[in-house]
Amino acid sequence: MARTAAMAQDAWKRARAASDFSIFQPLLQHIVDLKRREADLLGPTEHPYDALLDQFEPGLTVRGLAPVFEELRAGTVELIGQIGQVQDRVSDAVLYRTYPTADQQSVATSIISRLGFDLNTGRVDLSAHPFCTNFGNRDVRLTTRIRQNDLRSCLFGLIHEAGHGMYEQGISDDLNRTSAGGGASMGIHESQSLFWENVVARSEEFWTWAFPILKDRFPEQLAGESVRSFYCAINSMRPSLNRVESDELTYNLHIILRFEIERDLIDGTMSVADIPEVWNEKMRTSLGVVPPNDAEGCLQDVHWSFGGIGYFPSYTLGKLYAAMEWNAMQVAIPTVRQQIASGKFDEILAWLRANIHSCGRTETPDEIIRRVCGRPLTAGDFLAYVGAKARDVYGF
Repeated sequence: MARTAAMAQDAWKRARAASDFSIFQPLLQHIVDLKRREADLLGPTEHPYDALLDQFEPGLTVRGLAPVFEELRAGTVELIGQIGQVQDRVSDAVLYRTYPTADQQSVATSIISRLGFDLNTGRVDLSAHPFCTNFGNRDVRLTTRIRQNDLRSCLFGLIHEAGHGMYEQGISDDLNRTSAGGGASMGIHESQSLFWENVVARSEEFWTWAFPILKDRFPEQLAGESVRSFYCAINSMRPSLNRVESDELTYNLHIILRFEIERDLIDGTMSVADIPEVWNEKMRTSLGVVPPNDAEGCLQDVHWSFGGIGYFPSYTLGKLYAAMEWNAMQVAIPTVRQQIASGKFDEILAWLRANIHSCGRTETPDEIIRRVCGRPLTAGDFLAYVGAKARDVYGF
């Protein structure tokens, strides 16, 4: 697998540059064959894809995940249709004005420090792609990237990575540098980054506090903007071709598409050669857009080239877990919205530390969610959360 992945990543780069899936197809076929063998060796499981899911989300199965994703898809498609009728009510043009790079990094770093990321045991640097890495809970490093004409990239990217970082900083000292001294799963880890990035930092309450800070740094760019107009701009929702640039709502349809293709490739009901056609048809039926070429369609992600099959569902699981955690937190901390509006995040972080961070990997994702939220994984909390936000932003 290591040898094949090394060759496949180079083939993927060349295929994407040429927008030609056939360049990547032979090596992807080899990867799928190897992953089928791996699943067989890791089995027995009810579905061969279960063995690959388990590496990223321990205990998760196709039987448990598919109904949740079906519910999520149905609710998302319905909501997209409602938004489409009033799409022109919201403009996000303010996000694409020119924002000096040094000021972006400075203000974003200041904000994550206020949220609770400890800069005494962590740091922020620049890289081609944002990430969080750590060497125990006392050395956590974040990177971000800055685009002068896209305020979202640095600001929300760094808040997202800080969510990962605060999780690692919150691992119990007793677990530090042990096999249990890390996040419970990819999905639980994503729930922490998405909780801060979306639930907190894309709320109107957050910008009641943070918008004056941002406007003080960028007075010309934000002239004439209000808390309300900025809040609506950062929550604009519309179908798009690219997963990483999609919004909080439509993003999940990109993930469900990938999950279904991976599942069918591993159980042999779909061939690698059919990926471009299947991809485009699923984009058309769920998102209402069709990629004009392979580069903007089935070649847009690097994950399959390094054998990362079973990984994609964790991105959406993070959103579902975060919404469930948010509902549990509102019960435990009735004043949480007012605290956010006042720029007070200590109690929020303390709740996450006590309920999720400190236990590291000593519990499975299902055990954590059942303990914290009182029930297993569901799409209902997220659909209610994002539906309420969409109705508020678009006024329908």
